[in-house]
Amino acid sequence: MTEVLAPAGNSESFFAAVNAGADAIYLGLKEFSARKSAENFSVENIEYYIRYAHFFGVKIYIAVNTLVKDNELEDFFDTVIKAYYSGADAFILQDIFIGKKLKELLPDICLHLSTQAGVCNAYGAKIAKEYGFSRVILARETSFSDIAEITKIIETEVFVQGALCTSFSGHCYMSSFAGGYSGNRGYCKQPCRKKYTYSGKGLKPFTGYNLSLSDLCLKDELSSYVNAGVSSFKIEGRMRSPEYVYSAVSVYKKTLQGENCDEDFKHLRRSFNRGDYTTAYFKPNMRDIISNKIQGNIGDFIGNVSRVNGRAFTVESSEKFSEQDGFKILRNGYEVGSATFKSLEKNRANFISSAQEVKAGDEIRITKDTGFAKSVSLVTAKKRIHVEIAFEADNSASAKISYNGILYQYISDDVFTSANNAALSEKDVVTCFQKVDGYPFDPVIDVKIFSSVFVPKSLLNAFRRKCYASFFEDATRVERGEKSLDISLSNCIISDVKDNKIAVISNDFSFYNDDISAAIFRPFDYSDASGFEKFFAQIGHAEKFLYVPPYANGLDIEIIRTAVKGFDGVYCEGFFGFEFAKCFGVELFCGTGFNVFNHEDVCSLSGRAKYYAFSKELALSETADMGKEGFTLALGQIQVMDLIYCPFGHNCADCRRGNEFLLKDEDGREFFVRRYKLSSCRFEVYNPYRIVSQLDGRRIFDFTNIDADICRSLLDAKSVEEYREILKNYTFGNLNRGIR
Repeated sequence: MTEVLAPAGNSESFFAAVNAGADAIYLGLKEFSARKSAENFSVENIEYYIRYAHFFGVKIYIAVNTLVKDNELEDFFDTVIKAYYSGADAFILQDIFIGKKLKELLPDICLHLSTQAGVCNAYGAKIAKEYGFSRVILARETSFSDIAEITKIIETEVFVQGALCTSFSGHCYMSSFAGGYSGNRGYCKQPCRKKYTYSGKGLKPFTGYNLSLSDLCLKDELSSYVNAGVSSFKIEGRMRSPEYVYSAVSVYKKTLQGENCDEDFKHLRRSFNRGDYTTAYFKPNMRDIISNKIQGNIGDFIGNVSRVNGRAFTVESSEKFSEQDGFKILRNGYEVGSATFKSLEKNRANFISSAQEVKAGDEIRITKDTGFAKSVSLVTAKKRIHVEIAFEADNSASAKISYNGILYQYISDDVFTSANNAALSEKDVVTCFQKVDGYPFDPVIDVKIFSSVFVPKSLLNAFRRKCYASFFEDATRVERGEKSLDISLSNCIISDVKDNKIAVISNDFSFYNDDISAAIFRPFDYSDASGFEKFFAQIGHAEKFLYVPPYANGLDIEIIRTAVKGFDGVYCEGFFGFEFAKCFGVELFCGTGFNVFNHEDVCSLSGRAKYYAFSKELALSETADMGKEGFTLALGQIQVMDLIYCPFGHNCADCRRGNEFLLKDEDGREFFVRRYKLSSCRFEVYNPYRIVSQLDGRRIFDFTNIDADICRSLLDAKSVEEYREILKNYTFGNLNRGIR
């Protein structure tokens, strides 16, 4: 049966996942986890949780899925190696190059490629397998037809429940450029959950949580994924409560087993529910994917206001509530206040509102069910495994303990003596061994005392603790050989190039001059032959690359395969570019979306790509020691998001909108939004401020949607000061300050 994979951000959620019947749990350590705000676990205590899970037949996958800087590499490898020898079943990584190095160090290690790596097509799956990964955690945007193809290549894991990122995973830089808090490093500040206003041609301006997506729920679609060969169903939520974890696991376990889960789903809605759920990319019509009226938990609907008396109101309901429960008041989908439960009389629940005015018909939703939270806590405390214990004692001999019929596994260090008085009784032994010392045992104790024996309570207790600790360790031991490894990092030769190549990205090259070394064409429509003809007519001697976005499904690949004819290569933003370029016999320019972050990445690219760019999250000081082969995004637009859904309701038949829009935040900053078309419309979001940096070295100028006259001026500029004067509103991005 397909695995149900649960999140655990802390110990309470860990135990909730085990007790609900999860087949596997993914969790993070305090370092190198993409959920830095979770409580997480430590290298020092992880072995206990791994052993505990294994005792119940539950696997543990450790998320070390952040981008790793050069000065962190040794600590990263040391952390993973320690967790590996603690018995972890698999490790979740974002960086395929680091994964390759880990596989060389530990050939038996099991690696899962994080959704942050953006695997969304068969080409990406093949690269993951080549680099030593046994499973890919698919991008949430992966089309169903592509999932079926990928499962033929490599084991797959899909998200079925929980929060959705608005941007294609691994390619959201909004938090990074807004304040230096990188989502790829686990520090995302979630600017997508704030209010924004869209405007543009053919678009009436509208304001709301326009980047905040509803929570995903695929419980009714599981059979399709099972039939497609998916191996693991993943529940998002390392930042959520134990009751969320418990109810989500229960829903998906029961659904897979064909059991009714209505009660569990009710508790899941109450634990956390943003937007009353969406099936998102499972269906082509995604009109319910955005939760633009409210971005937090809207809980579970319990009824409408029937009577109002000032701030007091009544809802027709026979359900039992408590004053500690949490409630929200919604009107036309918008939150207008909260409420406190007061009493239940004749199937009428009475509340007190925090809102100035409550109206008849307002929705009341419960967002905190304290009774269920307490029940989850109680269940957590009671989960046990039946063990049979045989205790034998005799005077002038050591005591013996057998577990589950295996004779004399444990013998006391002390010899028991004859009793002069207060002899050891059967009751004494049973009482002592019913204390399980935090271990998940439900002991049945058989006692045989062959003669009058005296045993001090302290000695008996010490013997019990030793026996239980030894049994737990023996039952969960993972043998993994030697624990000392040479983790010396790659020492490849990086050529010290000193050229000043300029690569320019644009959809219009009317500004072209001979200073441009590589022209990267970013079309509005990949099927529009006239746009390609115009590009080839504009370009002189420069190498010609076709821009390939980070998300490309099977239908997109077919379009790109036709479009790439006549180009020297592809400038690709995703790892699948390796396989794509090889298959179609063109050169590869690894874009900033590869997130080249350290020496291991640079060494792995040697011989596999003609050019590569450093991640746009690194400071210049951090790339300086990695050689001069890499290109740096030095001038122009900074793309901060890739949206694979339509922000405007997916009403394609009636669409009269243009290709350029503005997205304004509550502070008045305007983000440029560009639409382009492959097999469907996609949208790119750009930072309000354009980047300005160095004058020499290998540089990328992103001139997407910059006026041609401005582009000419920028190409002719002789100093950074001139760049600033031309662009007016500018930023140094992360090139000076770096990121956390």
